[in-house]
Formats: sequence, structure tokens, C-alpha cells
Amino acid sequence: MPILVTLATYEQSKTACFLKEKFESAYIDCFFAIVSTTEGEWDEVRVQVKEEDVERAIKVMLRIKDEHGMDIEQIEPANLLRRIVVPTDFSKGSEYACQYAIHLAQKIKAEIKLLHVYQDPVSELRIKESATYLDYLKSAIKETEKKARSEIVDFNDKMKAYMDSQNISGVRIHSSLAMGNIIENIKGVSRKYKPDVIVLGTVGRREDSKSVLAGLANSIISGLHVPVYAIPGPCSPEDFENVKILYATDFNEKDHKSLEQLLSIVEPYEMEVTCIHIDTAHNPAKKERMEELNMQLKTEYSQHYIKCQLIEDEDVYHGMKEFASRNKINLLSFTVHKRGIFEKLFKPNLFKKILQESNLPILLFPS
Repeated sequence: MPILVTLATYEQSKTACFLKEKFESAYIDCFFAIVSTTEGEWDEVRVQVKEEDVERAIKVMLRIKDEHGMDIEQIEPANLLRRIVVPTDFSKGSEYACQYAIHLAQKIKAEIKLLHVYQDPVSELRIKESATYLDYLKSAIKETEKKARSEIVDFNDKMKAYMDSQNISGVRIHSSLAMGNIIENIKGVSRKYKPDVIVLGTVGRREDSKSVLAGLANSIISGLHVPVYAIPGPCSPEDFENVKILYATDFNEKDHKSLEQLLSIVEPYEMEVTCIHIDTAHNPAKKERMEELNMQLKTEYSQHYIKCQLIEDEDVYHGMKEFASRNKINLLSFTVHKRGIFEKLFKPNLFKKILQESNLPILLFPS
């Protein structure tokens, strides 16, 4: 079982990130343990390395002040990479999500933060008669954290082995642990770390069971203000060569902002974007609106291959699915509006249906 050693604890996440950059430049795996008194809010970050890397890591720390002429707390990280957060519960779905994130990071020049949130064992304690409350409490917390550390190190190593198998280099992966509520901690890390996207696996450990994260996917996605990739299965490197994107629009004014974000994220790709609207009422005015949008897109996004199309179908999901199949779409995308025809996609039964039956990655934008 790998042993992690805490080398430093900082109140500022930027200081921990700077030290992480230095360790990774020296090919030392770095892990974060997030300690908070309020769920989702960082109070301090513990910087940890594997036991066998301690000596090399200390040498790196000793050189920092000599190189920069100031204490580490005063140094601003120089890392300008984009940022991807991958929440993981170590399920097969989390593996698929991280593999997708690795290819995405290679394409858009990003680093990856793995985040594992483990449950506070106090919430499930059954106190044994032979142990005092405090002894049992300390033991339970220590064992839970130890298990989480071991699993995050193993998962990190597995993903690096995947990169080797795919001949991918230059993608940095670092890991963080936090205890408490999953959704609140993901929100808290998003506020502090400010990722460009979150990549979330949506399948379970077995086909007939869901992982913890997959079961909370709807709540996680609807509660974030960051674009989220929902990954329903394994990816292939070919999926990142020529990306055909279906962006479902409800003619909402916020779709324009989402489209800008979409183009920004996938800019490095060879891509085609088709904005479709599913007309369930056969409204002639929708056709006119679609023609207006095509003229607008031709003017504003002349450098991209992007067009709009009206689809008549009595069922929104069926219309999307049929269009995606006919046109060999390999990425679905839409904005999660508070109101509108796509709101019903996020009711638990239909959200589950679109994830399972489409078998396509979905890029969702907050309204």
C-alpha cells in the first residue's frame, strides 16, 4: 500500500499549486489533501508525495528560495495551462471519464486535477462497547483517510499507465482528497481551482449498478457554474480527430454565450457544429427563426463550419437521437436552462435515458 507523506501545509491554494508545479517538473507525483472546517470551503491544503520521493522533494523545496529570491508564499504560479477537474469514485465510469479528460487535455493543452471526496465516517459510526468514543472516532477517520489515499495513488498510477499505452506525454495529472459532502466539495474546488471544464463519468462499477458519482450526476451538473462533460462510456483516440458536434438550441438568448464557450473549448479540433432545434409543434415561425440564425452564424463565425437546422419531431430526445445517428455525431451539447423544452431532459428518468441510450459524450453549459 503506497504511503503519502505531507511535506507542507498552506492556507493559499496558489502556493500549493506552485509547489506542485515544481515537483512535477522534477517528475515527482504530487497529491493534495484538502482540509476544511466548512464543507466546500478550503481552509488549508496539505501537499503530499509518495514516501520514496520524499528526499528528492525536499531538495526541490530547498532550492526554491535560492532560485526565486523570496519565500514560496510570495510566488505566483506561472502555469497558464487550462484546467480540467475529474471527480472520481474509482469506478469504471471514473476511469472512462479520466481517459477522456487525458485526450481532451492533450488537445486543448490543459492539466488534470483528480478529486476524490470520501464520506465522513462519523456519519455512519457505530460505537463499540470495548472502545471509547474518541478512540474509535480517531481510528475510523484515520482508516478512512488511509484507504482514500491508497486508492487515489493507485488510480493516479493507472491513468499514467494509460497515457503511456496511448503514447501521450506532457499531460499533468495531480490529485486531491477531501472529506465530506461530494456535491459541496466539488463546488468548493471549482470556486477555488477555477477549472475550464469538469469531466464526469456517468456509468457504474457494473452494468447493473451505478457509481456514487453517476447516481449524483444530475445534482452535480445542475449545481455548477462550469461546463461539464458527461462521459457515458469508453472513448477512442479517433473521437478527437474530427469532432462532429450537435448543439441543441431552444432559441434562448443564453445559447449565444454557450456557443462561444463551446467554440473556445473545441477550437483546437477539426470540427463541424450543427445547431438543431426540435420543433414539436410544427410552428412555421421556427423555420424563419432558423434562417435568421444561419445568416447570423455565417456573419459572426465565418472561420468555423457551423450551421443551424430545424428538426420536426414530436419527441425532443428522439429527434436528437435520430439526427445524431444519421450524421455520425460524436459530441452532444446544450445549455441547461431553468426553463424551456430541454428542462425536462434533466428529470431523473429522461436524464438517465439520454446518458445510457445516446452512448455519446455530452458537453453541458450552465445557464
